[in-house]
Order: sequence, then C-alpha cells, then structure tokens
Amino acid sequence: MGEKRKQYETWPYFVQHTIFHGEKDDFKAGRQLPFAEKIVICERIKEEGNELYAKGQWTDAVDKYEEAPTLVYYCYSTDPGWRKNNRGIDDDVLVLVDDQGSSPEEAEQHRRLRLSCCLNLAACKQKLAKYDEVIVACDTALQLEPRNVKALYRRAEARVRPSKSTAYDLDLAVGDLAKAHDVDPKNQVVERLLVKLRAERKEQRDKDVGTFGGMFERGEIYDGSEPSHANERPGPSQAELDMKDVQQRIECITDDDSLEKRTADAELLRDLYMRNGKEEEARELNEKIKVAKDALKDREKTVKQGPDWDNPTQDMIDDAKKHGLDLTDPLVVEELKRLEREGLDSVPPEEDEAWSGGDCKMPPLSPEAMSAGPPVPWMQYFVLFGVMVLLWRLADMGVVRYVWRSLRSGTVAGSGSEEDYESAGGTHEAFYRGFVRFFGGDPDDEL
Repeated sequence: MGEKRKQYETWPYFVQHTIFHGEKDDFKAGRQLPFAEKIVICERIKEEGNELYAKGQWTDAVDKYEEAPTLVYYCYSTDPGWRKNNRGIDDDVLVLVDDQGSSPEEAEQHRRLRLSCCLNLAACKQKLAKYDEVIVACDTALQLEPRNVKALYRRAEARVRPSKSTAYDLDLAVGDLAKAHDVDPKNQVVERLLVKLRAERKEQRDKDVGTFGGMFERGEIYDGSEPSHANERPGPSQAELDMKDVQQRIECITDDDSLEKRTADAELLRDLYMRNGKEEEARELNEKIKVAKDALKDREKTVKQGPDWDNPTQDMIDDAKKHGLDLTDPLVVEELKRLEREGLDSVPPEEDEAWSGGDCKMPPLSPEAMSAGPPVPWMQYFVLFGVMVLLWRLADMGVVRYVWRSLRSGTVAGSGSEEDYESAGGTHEAFYRGFVRFFGGDPDDEL
C-alpha cells in the first residue's frame, strides 16, 4: 500500500483529507458548480470555522478550515469502488484538481482562500499543540505567499515550542523570524520573539563553547599523497576519495555549529580513525563523544531555561536595541519574563485586524497585564463576607424563624390535615434549626 501512494503521501494532510470530503453528497454536488458559486460556498464554510475558533472549539474549526477549499482544490479517485475492492488509495487513479477559475481575479480569490485557511489551520493546530502539523500548514502558506509574516512567525514558534526541540530547530526559527522582520520591521510580535530566541541561542552557544570548545579537535586523516608504489595502484581508491571528502567536511566544523552537528561529525571522525588504525585517537575521541551525548540527554530532560532578563549582558542589551527594545526598562523585562513563562500565544486567525494592517502595532501594555499572577477578586470576597454577616444577624434576631413559621403556617392551613402538617414541617423544621445554629442563633428564640 505504501508503494502505491507515494505521491499521495507528499501532499499536506488537509489536502489528503479532501478525498474523503468527496464522498459527501453536498461536496460532490458543489464541485460541479461554476467557480463563482463555489467560492461563495467556500467563504461561508471558512466563516463558520472563524466562529468556532472564536468559541475555542479548535478541533471543529479545523474541520471547517479543511473543508473550505475542498470545492476548488481537492483530490479524488477515478475508481469509485476504491474503498470496497481493496484497491485503497492508489496514485494511479488519483487526480488532484486545482480550479483557479477563468480569470486572474478568480485565481487571486482562489489563492487568498487557500492561504487564509492554511494560516488558520496553523493557529488551530498550535492551540492543540500539534506542532508538526503547524509547520506543514505554514509550509503550504509560504508556497502560496513566500513572504507571509504570519506563516513565518507561526512556523518559527512551532519549531521551538516542543520540549524535544533542538539547537537546529532554534536556528531555523531564528531564520524564519529574521525573514519576517525584514518584511515587516515594525511588527513588535515578531521582534519580541526574535530577540528572545536570539538571546537563548547566544547563551546556549556560549555555554557549549565553554564546555565543549576544542573537544572535537581533529587530525589529518588523509594527506592526499599518492601511494608509494604507483605502479601497483595507479590512483587513490574510492575509499580514499571518500575519506578525503569526509576530511573536508570535518575541517569545516566551527564553534558556531550546534552541539548535535558537532557530535555527529565527531562520530564520523571516530569511525574513520578506527578504519585507518588510529585506535588511540578513536578511543580518546569516543570518550569526548560520550560526554557530549550525556550533556544532550540532560538538556532534553531539563526544561529549557531562558536568558537572565534581570541581569542582561551587554550583548543582550545591544542586540535588543537593534530591534527597538530596551532591556533596562522594567516593563519590557517583565513582559519578556511573562512570555518566557507562558509562551507567546499564537495569534488569532488571519482576519484579525492587528495582523492584517500595515504597521501591526501592539496596544500599550499595562503593568497589571504584565503581573506575575492573575488579579485577586477582592470585591467578590468583600461581598461574600457581607452576605455572611447579614445572614448571621438575621438568624440572631429571629427574623428567619418568624418568616419560616409564617410560610409554614400558610402551607399547613392550605393542606387541611394534621398529617400534612407533620409531613410538611418535620423535614423543614430540621433544616431551619440547622441553619440558625450554623449562624450562631437560637432556634427557640421568639421575636
């Protein structure tokens, strides 16, 4: 089955799902309509997704965002019995339909629809912590619009959110944010995350250099000289040529490379030492590789700690100033610490005005919004306390007893029998006595 669906597996998950949408009668009929009518239905479905997103129903919103473009961009099988005849999903009978209308205006409508649905899918998947699927949605959005700021931002955030993210993921995220910043230098959401991740990367690299600097020193493996008996071997063997290529790769190792990459290259060097009889060098290098791998394991087990915002280094301050942030400002520091605690919430769907405008300015942040914890509802506590005191005073004065007996007398008078009186009063009387005693009164006091 895997051999039969290689092309299908390369499509994004939300395109793959369109093969199942076509089994529904309404979608099957909708795909036969003229483009102008189809695009109206698509926009309506997308709006339904926006409403679900606003209610926090992320999974249901995903379904709508996947269904919205399914009338103009979808796949289907030319074998109507593919489910029943054990053929399954087969590239040989799959067709990918890309209906862009008959004019440039309709083609642009088609592109905008798919782009907005991809961005909104990324926002939903981020809320659901499905970061791999966020990246897939953003990749497709960037194919439709390579300089889309929101797609670059969301992909960057999805790369660094998982606890298993590596230094390589951090590098990719910084690259995405740098591109987004070039497109929209005034976007403060992008700036803040870019400054934060650059500070984390610099701090991690400084730690790696201090801990592992010079650890993977390399020697010459292949000197490029010809064999001593040229008549026996007219040229270097393929193995020697491979070793020369590896030597060039190893010579390119720098302290700016991530620890993961340097460890992988060091393992390659160790193996080459062994193949060339340099057992002592291989043994020594292997011990260093073990230390590096232990450090990587510890890093994965430990929650990543961000930079020390309370005591920023001069490099951090200078780098932040390049992006319009002052790390000596307590409000800025508090906001960065909050982002580190909670993570930057993914921005709302692409229709949000704060992202659709040009300047994309953030509203001013109040000190209360940047506080460490939620506000204490003092007013609710005072009201509750006042109600408790009032009930205690009423019980103490006997007012509750008077009202209770009046109501009970009316009930008994209407019942017409002593038995009804007993059945109505027994349970209520016990409740009343317990209530008055709870608030410190005497249930037998008279007014």
